Amino acid sequence: MDKAKLQQRGKIALSVFFLVAVAWIVIDRGAELDWQEIGASLRRYELHTVVAAFALGLVAYLACAGYDLLARRYVHHDIPAPTVVGIAFVSYAVNLNVGALLGGLGFRYRLYSRYGVDTARITQIIGLSVLANWAGFILLAGLVLLIDPPKLRDSWHMGTAALQGLGLLMLCVVAAYLMFCAAFHGRSREIRGVPFECPSLPYAGAQLALSSANWLAASCAIYLLLPASVSFSDAMIAFMASGLGGLVVRLPAGIGVLEGTFLGILGGSVGHGRLLAALLAFRAVYYIAPLIAALLLHFWLELRARRQVAAAAVPG
Repeated sequence: MDKAKLQQRGKIALSVFFLVAVAWIVIDRGAELDWQEIGASLRRYELHTVVAAFALGLVAYLACAGYDLLARRYVHHDIPAPTVVGIAFVSYAVNLNVGALLGGLGFRYRLYSRYGVDTARITQIIGLSVLANWAGFILLAGLVLLIDPPKLRDSWHMGTAALQGLGLLMLCVVAAYLMFCAAFHGRSREIRGVPFECPSLPYAGAQLALSSANWLAASCAIYLLLPASVSFSDAMIAFMASGLGGLVVRLPAGIGVLEGTFLGILGGSVGHGRLLAALLAFRAVYYIAPLIAALLLHFWLELRARRQVAAAAVPG
């Protein structure tokens, strides 16, 4: 059996294992849920709290759009910056709700190609965006684990020292990336036929800043909706852990993954009904509302692209 098939089977096995674990957590904790408590918790939210959470979610989306603005300078296309922000917003919203194949890839390829960007440069944009997103993730997760590691259940068999060691390892990965950029920026290498140039150190720093803003803003949004007894570091670790889980289990909008991760990490210290109410509210402001806006924006971008094509086809 070749290496590619072994890797594919390994990914499938890991996905099945993680999905079973998430399903077990949700079913096990779900049996204890009081849906009246969930409804009462949702009704207790004040309007300004929901608006603040929505605004922070918007900040996170704009930070992600910044990945594409950075890549615009890297690949040298001439699409106006507001249009780039629109394309990135649509792609990220669909990515979160439907999956990377349709959102991060499909919508980006569709929209960028409609505005005249070739396939190779679109692939570079996507690669740089993914790199930026996870570089900032590793940086923030490493800092939180090193400075203020969460107190996990005894059944997880991970103490403070182990979590801090993991955090230090993550920070070393980020430091290695920065040193690599400082030493090899400008050098190019083809990956599956697409040329990628090593970013400069300032570019890598901008990637980390934007990605950190994204993850911090989204973590702040869910923190506002959680009970006051939950610390910001615990909320952030739970949210970022659900992001990792979404990489393994490819379910639309991370359904079950977000809930299972939060129940697994915070379920021992927060009432399950109150916790699920916070996650439902978060889904509304961070997933559903931006998706509706993104679909409307997508239709406008498509219409605008068609008009530009039609105008270019008219003889001067």
